[in-house]
Amino acid sequence: MRQQSREYIVILFIIGALALNYPVLGLFDRSASLFGIPLLYFYLYMMWLILIILLIAVVQHSEVREPEQPKPQPSSPTAGFSERRRTDETHPGETP
Repeated sequence: MRQQSREYIVILFIIGALALNYPVLGLFDRSASLFGIPLLYFYLYMMWLILIILLIAVVQHSEVREPEQPKPQPSSPTAGFSERRRTDETHPGETP
């Protein structure tokens, strides 16, 4: 896992801890309801869902992928000639 991904996970933890603690929860502890769900419960579940989705995105982005194998370069007609010439120049008793 990359260092930057670890930092993002720590940041998500801190945001989640702040968002799911008293001062912020007190803002949503009202008698109002949204879609028939009390506002506090709606907020808790939406924050939970958002944090999970963000965590999944960070972890998937942080996966270390294997580098692609470089494609072989097209050989030029003279590349083989220089190799043959080098081997032809060695003497029988010498090692290349």
